[in-house]
Amino acid sequence: MAARKRKTGRGLLFLSSTLLALGILAGIGLTVPPADGSSPGASGKPNPGATKPSNSDSLRGRRLFMRDCAHCHGRSGDGNSPVRGTLHPAPLDLTRFDLADSFILNVLHEGVPGSDMPAWHVSPEEDLRAVSAYTAGLGRPDQRSESEWFAPPEALQEAGRRIYIMHCARCHGEAGVGDGKDAGRYLPKPPNFQGMRPSFSAAKRIIERGIPGTAMASWPLLTQPEVQAVTYYIRSLYAADPQTSFAKARPQP
Repeated sequence: MAARKRKTGRGLLFLSSTLLALGILAGIGLTVPPADGSSPGASGKPNPGATKPSNSDSLRGRRLFMRDCAHCHGRSGDGNSPVRGTLHPAPLDLTRFDLADSFILNVLHEGVPGSDMPAWHVSPEEDLRAVSAYTAGLGRPDQRSESEWFAPPEALQEAGRRIYIMHCARCHGEAGVGDGKDAGRYLPKPPNFQGMRPSFSAAKRIIERGIPGTAMASWPLLTQPEVQAVTYYIRSLYAADPQTSFAKARPQP
């Protein structure tokens, strides 16, 4: 156990040094735009994975959400509901994530084994698509100013990639789709970061505190620059757009 702690400490020290070195290199001109196309200090962009519904579809999706989802996820989707304390894990705060509507649709079709989120087979497909589109629009991206960044984008991306490969890929997979070699040992399974993107604040809280009721443990040994870097990298894995489908087609009768 002591040897493992020493090894982990050396790894984190190495990655901190890497982040510092890359920050110096990036500071002399080796910078690239962030993976989401915004500048480091820009406010979050609208969720690219959400298909913009018409007004009538949006009203329908909201009505269905209030009827079928709000009792667990809360009326605003923030997870604050009267039954929150009885659910394991606690319902996802949908406002803290960009979620592709096709990713949500897949969850509705299959549920989340190992959690209290069931498959939603009682509703017709058109209702599931309406509530998926509405839910995908609940995300509220973070705002970040340049003064909050520990390094320029290229440095954060590369340092975050190294931290991710060392500490996260074993469960979440190298591409972030939740297919790491240890993923099959756990329920709920690790999430697919190509279909869901955490806000900076949500990712920071999860890394520092873990998620009770899941295999996601806290990582208190990571420094704040390392937390920011791996969060930046995880967010860059989000690949959703209106043409990208993460949903499995439901068999037709």
